[in-house]
Amino acid sequence: MPEIPFDFCGPSDQTQGVTFDNQIGFNCYCERAEVPGTRSQIALLHTPGKKVFAGLDESSVPGLFEVNGRCFAAASNLWELTPDGAFNRGSLGVAPVTPTQITANETQLVILNNGNLFVMVLATNAFQAVDMGQFNGPIAQIDFSDGYILATLQNSHTFQQSNLEDATTWSGLNISTVSLFPDNITSMKCDHREMWLYSGKKTAVYYNAGAGFPVFIPIQGAFLETGAAAAFATVQLDNSLFWLAQDERGFMVAFRANGYAGERVSTHAVELAWQQYPTVSNAVGYAYQEQGHTFWQLFFPSANNGKGATWDYDVATKYWHQRGSWDEQSGTYSADRSMSHTFCFGLNLVGDWASGNVYQLSSNILTENGNPIRGFRRTPTVSDSNKWIYFESIEFDVETGLGPNIPLNDGTGATRPPQIILRWSNDGGKTWSNDYILSLGATGKYSKRVIKRMLGRARKRIWEVSWSDPVPIRFVGAYLYGEAAIN
Repeated sequence: MPEIPFDFCGPSDQTQGVTFDNQIGFNCYCERAEVPGTRSQIALLHTPGKKVFAGLDESSVPGLFEVNGRCFAAASNLWELTPDGAFNRGSLGVAPVTPTQITANETQLVILNNGNLFVMVLATNAFQAVDMGQFNGPIAQIDFSDGYILATLQNSHTFQQSNLEDATTWSGLNISTVSLFPDNITSMKCDHREMWLYSGKKTAVYYNAGAGFPVFIPIQGAFLETGAAAAFATVQLDNSLFWLAQDERGFMVAFRANGYAGERVSTHAVELAWQQYPTVSNAVGYAYQEQGHTFWQLFFPSANNGKGATWDYDVATKYWHQRGSWDEQSGTYSADRSMSHTFCFGLNLVGDWASGNVYQLSSNILTENGNPIRGFRRTPTVSDSNKWIYFESIEFDVETGLGPNIPLNDGTGATRPPQIILRWSNDGGKTWSNDYILSLGATGKYSKRVIKRMLGRARKRIWEVSWSDPVPIRFVGAYLYGEAAIN
């Protein structure tokens, strides 16, 4: 039978977005070939796993930061992390209600928790709380630029600037009210020595003028007619700023800065999924890079009845994918178990939103702290003018013969090879076939074919492949053979 055109790995509209049930796939992402002549221009790879780097006496780890080779974590306490352990450097009060933030100047580490500032001298580890009487209220966010710590005040359109290289002193002369928009500041981020101040409808950009009180003043013409919907989703990556946009017309469009303009990077399907979440203002974002891919990871804690949801944007391909932690008992996903990131000791480190664990994040790690990572890919619909299609076989071009370090066992205790599971739907994903287990070959069986025959007929069919064994999953395509009826 002839081969049916079939795009298993992408790119397709569904690879970039979601189907009606918001689940085209979890824990896999696309990679474009950079060498001409490869047998596939798109591969499908598994997302990275995690293992514990440090366990802290915290309920979550919302803040991670690296400075001069030193690594710090913050929640209700400030911790310094080393390859040999974790050291408590001081109390930050009660557990954070909003994500704890950490930044630094040349001599001080600066921490924000629940509206209050704390400073640790890097040379001596001396730790102190900042006198909050210097502010006109609790602080919402902090960042660093040109030797100054900048702070926005909660529920206001006001920001304040510290003394130069001194985050313990905040003069009343260095308070500024943003007059370019009437709304409160929702998000703030410093990038390229400029301070971007977002309201829920507009964005203004300030720069260091070198004189005056404060020294940061608006850049003429640097004004955007859109704002930010989530304070802690705004991140720096790919030499730009990315944020979740909002204005008078609506919300939840992902933007990246293009000069002093916003450029949409989300898709209609992704935006539809986000807009179903009951709360999006509490979304948290971070950026990280691995194997040439730079990801913007967004954690929506209120999604899916409190289980959360995690979405990633890959700058290299401009595609979105979802990540999640699999609960085998309920058969459902919760959000990926990370909400903060830093790069230190040559490792990507991430903080858990549901425990005091700090994990190493790496594609060389094939489990989530010892638990299976369940990935799946659900394809676009295969159809031909609603004719009957008689499917002869489907074969997956996937790397085989990669047995795990610890042998796998079947239900009887016998050793088995790694496997993937195939199923399909003939009614748009409402009902599904039985599961069919396909072997990926025992260790060293690199020529193993992964194929299923006798597939029946359908007028339209969606294919789904899932996996959870701790081996590298790398698809470069799939080949579908069949023939459509004449009518």
